[in-house]
Amino acid sequence: MRKAQRNGLDSNDTITCPYHVDFECTPAPAESLNSLESGRLMLTVKLQSSDDDKNKKKKEEKEVRAVVVKLVNKAKQENLGNVEGSSELKHKTSLSANLARDNQHPGWWAGVIGIPITWMEGGTTDYERSGSWHPKSKGNVFAMEITYTLDNGSNCTAHFDSEDVYHWAAAC
Repeated sequence: MRKAQRNGLDSNDTITCPYHVDFECTPAPAESLNSLESGRLMLTVKLQSSDDDKNKKKKEEKEVRAVVVKLVNKAKQENLGNVEGSSELKHKTSLSANLARDNQHPGWWAGVIGIPITWMEGGTTDYERSGSWHPKSKGNVFAMEITYTLDNGSNCTAHFDSEDVYHWAAAC
């Protein structure tokens, strides 16, 4: 089993990672007002083969078995020593979701990640709650990792960064 990691959409190793990773994210409100969520992120991941004829046959033989999306709060990781209390939710620095295959669109996978209210304490200004503090981190506060697993057991991971957990762009 091989693992390949890259920043952004494309991989240079098209034999191990034959699919281009593209995605769309839509911010959504929490399921209820009394929820421990500050909101949700609706994700659609699109895995597409490139037009490279040399590897076309090999790409067709590789079926995607699973797609997982992981969000990481880098600011919270850096400042975890300052978090008070023993609540597991307050100390959580990453979230993940297994995406489901979209049967109407080949190569598309979809899912939802609930963003805990504790991530917005020191989180983004767009969804800031009153009384929250700003993180000491500068720049890209959040990271997204999209990992797809092929039927041969290989994992391919694309990394993306954002200053805001609710707004992402699928561009390097």
